[in-house]
Amino acid sequence: MRTNKTNPASNLIFHLINQNREYKKEMYTQKPYNKKQMWNAFVKTFREIHGKEFKQSDNTIKNIKVLFYYFLKDEAFFKCNNLRKDISSPSFDKGLLILGGYGLGKSDYFKVFETIFSKNPDLRFKFFTAKGLVRDFEKCQTPLDKEHFFKNAERKLMFIDDINSENEASNYGKRDVIEEILYNRYDYRLRTIVTCNYTTSDNCVKRTLEDLGARYGGRIYDRIFEMFNIVEFEGTSLR
Repeated sequence: MRTNKTNPASNLIFHLINQNREYKKEMYTQKPYNKKQMWNAFVKTFREIHGKEFKQSDNTIKNIKVLFYYFLKDEAFFKCNNLRKDISSPSFDKGLLILGGYGLGKSDYFKVFETIFSKNPDLRFKFFTAKGLVRDFEKCQTPLDKEHFFKNAERKLMFIDDINSENEASNYGKRDVIEEILYNRYDYRLRTIVTCNYTTSDNCVKRTLEDLGARYGGRIYDRIFEMFNIVEFEGTSLR
């Protein structure tokens, strides 16, 4: 005779499976930060990664603040003085092009953000350098390898450090890898964050952007202002 009684062992297994699913879901997702949570996570992770305290000064706070407001989608972002609203109309739908002198912490900050955003699907990104991307491309052996390389650069949010510092790739012919990545990302409407050092001794932002246009071509220069919020880091080298 059949009964409607449930099997306690089956119930236990079902419960454990669901519990494991919830645990994995919690591991790979992260609730949005508020300002205090992001600041505490940033300071703690900065210390862990770089082996020193985040140095707070008027300039470093000013520089980091615009990044915090951008990631938090806080309306205060649009009021930041180092957001160059005179050059590019600001929008949370755009990425960031961060300009500044050497040693202002651009790379250090984004190594921290990469870590603290690793479980947040909306903010997660991988840290690449322009030179490293060129080296990776030059390792490609076949057309399929190259196709996979550029496919990997179509991620939702991508960070590229120190553009304009890299050489052209010489993998069976000259190829400007960063130009191609930026152009593809523009085509697919993907947000991109890049850093770049000034190209002039007088730290002129507009001239630096023109030099990027000369380096990567007119089609990229015309799209810079559609792709990026222009942010200017201020201060002297922290090294």
